[in-house]
Amino acid sequence: MVFDLSVGLVLQVFLFAVFGRFIAPRWKVAGKAIFFFGIAAALSWWVGHWSLLFIIGHPLLGVWGHIWWCRKHGINWLTCQPRDRYLELRPWAAGDGFAEG
Repeated sequence: MVFDLSVGLVLQVFLFAVFGRFIAPRWKVAGKAIFFFGIAAALSWWVGHWSLLFIIGHPLLGVWGHIWWCRKHGINWLTCQPRDRYLELRPWAAGDGFAEG
């Protein structure tokens, strides 16, 4: 269980460092972490190391979805540029500090 959650922690920290600035509103950061680690801990307890399928698959599915969505709308997936186009598609992100830089 500790190994599984450690893998999840390393993956979440890395992905947050890359994509965390795009999470809006900011309170979602804590909610996403609590949800992810709650599900990961329960799965690790019930099915053992098979929980790694969720722990690794869930974040990678999110990255794939982000890349697909950005390419579909003509936005750079790593920088979300052009910023105006990104904010036009996600207006709730504009008031959360993302628009400033």
